[in-house]
Amino acid sequence: MRISTDQFLLGSLDELLAQESTVNQLNREIATGQTMLDATGDPAGAGQALGVLGEINQLAYDTANAQSGTATIQNGLSVLQQVSSLIDQFRQIALQGANSGATAATRQALVSTAQSGLEQLVQLANSQGADGSYIFAGSKTTAAPFQTLPNGQIVFSGDSATNAIEIAPSLTVPVTISGQSVFTNIPAGNNGVSITAAQSNTGGAYAVTEGVTSIAQVTSESLAGTQYEIGFSSGAGNSLNYTVVSGSGSPGSASFSASSGTVASGSFTAGSDLRFGGIDISIDGTPASGDRFIVQTGTRSNLFQTVQNLISAVQSSQPGQAPNFFAQQQIQNAIANLDNAQNNILAIQATLGSNLTEIQGVLRQDGTQSTNAQAQLDNLQSANLPQVLASYSASVTALQAAELAFTRIQNLSLFSMIQP
Repeated sequence: MRISTDQFLLGSLDELLAQESTVNQLNREIATGQTMLDATGDPAGAGQALGVLGEINQLAYDTANAQSGTATIQNGLSVLQQVSSLIDQFRQIALQGANSGATAATRQALVSTAQSGLEQLVQLANSQGADGSYIFAGSKTTAAPFQTLPNGQIVFSGDSATNAIEIAPSLTVPVTISGQSVFTNIPAGNNGVSITAAQSNTGGAYAVTEGVTSIAQVTSESLAGTQYEIGFSSGAGNSLNYTVVSGSGSPGSASFSASSGTVASGSFTAGSDLRFGGIDISIDGTPASGDRFIVQTGTRSNLFQTVQNLISAVQSSQPGQAPNFFAQQQIQNAIANLDNAQNNILAIQATLGSNLTEIQGVLRQDGTQSTNAQAQLDNLQSANLPQVLASYSASVTALQAAELAFTRIQNLSLFSMIQP
């Protein structure tokens, strides 16, 4: 086999270039601290690194969503706490308004405080998040959900949707509650049983739902649209009798149909309760013959309307006198509805608090996973500097040897061997 000078030169040159490439690669690794400078050097490792990087990006996306959801829920909980404080204030106004000893100045102060509270309540109901969206508007987050009409009625223009965010693949969590559930669709009275006094009443009594003796029966009546009318009539001597009829439609109106006829009747004794249809009704004060009370099941209340009725009742009361029967009935209804609104707020706070706990748990898990994934990516990409420096030193030595060998081979020829 013949080996020419050209072959020696080419072989030495290849070795020299290879050593130079190695030195340059190690030099870049030392400068950048990275071993995976491009995919060609380690295709398998590059593919694994891309997978880990994708996981890190997904975790970052989920974390950003979770942090946004956390802020939204915390904002909502803060607003609900303010609403809860206002409800307590309204209840105190109702209790003071029912006091017969309240002076005209006191009643006017109560009315002013309630009116100011009502304005604040509307503002809270139209609260916005950091991004400007209305948190109680349902899915219609670009417009204020509550408007006050010229007649003073406060109406809801949002919808019943709840907004949810994705905090992990296939895991979404609601972060808002529609204002419909918070302010306008609240069970009225006691377990949805509300009482209205007929405006034609002349006695000094008002009725209160003391409790429900049969939830199943009241639920059935609610589904059937059953309502009751309590009527009082004169009995023998100075006694007073009561009669309870039930039916559908609005009692006292042409649409009322007493389909069930009389469900309870007897002699009325002041201080005693009337029990019928799974309901316990207390009559406070002394009704007059001809007085009527309407008992409705499955009714809902509106927090704004409840406050407006309370303001109207306190305004109509005469200083130094107990509120008249109709005002007193409105005040008692307001107290019951405010209690329901408070319980409703607590339930919503509990729901949002549970959602917040779930999000925070996922945030902690995402943080741990992101840290682990970043460490894995660093292991794939980061250079082991002591090892790289040792390799660099060895490669420089090899490069220098290759350069020396190339120089010597380059000088080899037959003519250099001929002595003069």
